[in-house]
Amino acid sequence: MIVSPLDYRYGREDVKNIFSEETRLHIMLNVESAIAQAESYYGIIPEEAYMDIKRVVDNNEVKISRVKEIESSINHDVMSIVEALTEKCTTGKNYVHFGVTSNDINDSASAVQIKRALSIVTSDLVGLSKALINVIRENEDTIMVGRTHGQHASPITLGLKFSVYLSEINRHLERIQEGKKRMIAGKILGPVGTGAALGMNALKIQEKTCEILGITHETASTQIVGRDRYIEYLSIINNISVSIEKFATEVRNLQRPEIYELSEYFDMDRQVGSSSMPSKRNPIVSENIVSLARLIRSFIIPEYEAGVQWHERDLTNSALERFTIPYVSILADDIITKMTGVISHLFINSEEMKKRAYGDQFIMSESVTTALTRNGMPRQDSHEFVREASMYAYENKITFRESLLHKGILNFISGKILDEAMEPKNFLGVSKEICENSIRNSENLEKYLAGEIYD
Repeated sequence: MIVSPLDYRYGREDVKNIFSEETRLHIMLNVESAIAQAESYYGIIPEEAYMDIKRVVDNNEVKISRVKEIESSINHDVMSIVEALTEKCTTGKNYVHFGVTSNDINDSASAVQIKRALSIVTSDLVGLSKALINVIRENEDTIMVGRTHGQHASPITLGLKFSVYLSEINRHLERIQEGKKRMIAGKILGPVGTGAALGMNALKIQEKTCEILGITHETASTQIVGRDRYIEYLSIINNISVSIEKFATEVRNLQRPEIYELSEYFDMDRQVGSSSMPSKRNPIVSENIVSLARLIRSFIIPEYEAGVQWHERDLTNSALERFTIPYVSILADDIITKMTGVISHLFINSEEMKKRAYGDQFIMSESVTTALTRNGMPRQDSHEFVREASMYAYENKITFRESLLHKGILNFISGKILDEAMEPKNFLGVSKEICENSIRNSENLEKYLAGEIYD
């Protein structure tokens, strides 16, 4: 019986596979093998014992069916794996799981899973960056109305809007790289964090094991890795989800019929927008992204609670973390790739953008204020002059230009200067330079990450 929507509706197979039952078992067995390798390296167990354990693990001799059979009897998940591994060993059977505890295995395995998930999320974000770059390059000069408080503001370009998004994605990529050393840590120091059963080389064995696994390690731990690490992981994913939801919300807003400046791709040959209204073309992908982003962020609350443990450890984190880390990782990949699809196939109604920008003269009020100030009128006087002219235009239902002329603006600036101040393309500032800087920063960051995405 399938219950979770992750099993039949959401998420991509590459990420779901990282957190599958089979992969989790395989990773945990690899942790056991890495521990044996480190212990052998420091003379804690015989080399032939390690080689035997490695043989069993590498040959996938431990089957999940047998692990579940043992667990049904002893009611302990990790010990079931240990017993199933021991059954298959010969010279190594006396040394399986030597000197360690269940959460040495659990938390080190989780670090490996988080590392793999971060690799995919990083690749996803690079893909989204490339889609944004394409839109920016094609729309550096596409004039549109800027909006603040839901109202028309000064003119911008679509390229500038998407440069803001690109810069945000760049920062998320930087956060991931900066946080890796904290977020993907394991520990091999036994049930209370002393490493007593491993002797004086315990710290070296921990370091060697984590080196083999390709993860960092705790400096000091209890029975478990500090949950501040998982909280940071979820926090970074949450931050990403906020950005993705923001982008999707902008698409949804600009797709509204009364605006219709952007729109998701809609397959008019086959796609159905509504079961009752056949004419509908809804921004369903963007809405889906928003819905899942909100779910992602909710998972950090139980992880905050998991950070509070009794003494050296209790079990209150265990069950909830079977949901938090897998669900957040799978859904993060899902919404990022969906957003990339939306951006890559976005319908850009540049004519409507231009029509609106040139149809609302009020968006040039800042430009006119600037022109007056540059030509000798004190800034506050300029602001008040333009404000009064604007209110007069609203009240008398005339154009902004008509009102400015009525108020005597030509006593302060020439008609030519006024014309220039009323032209949207003249008041875009350094928008194009910002676009180019954002693209350059992204491309430099991508080059830096190129060797790390699949490490």
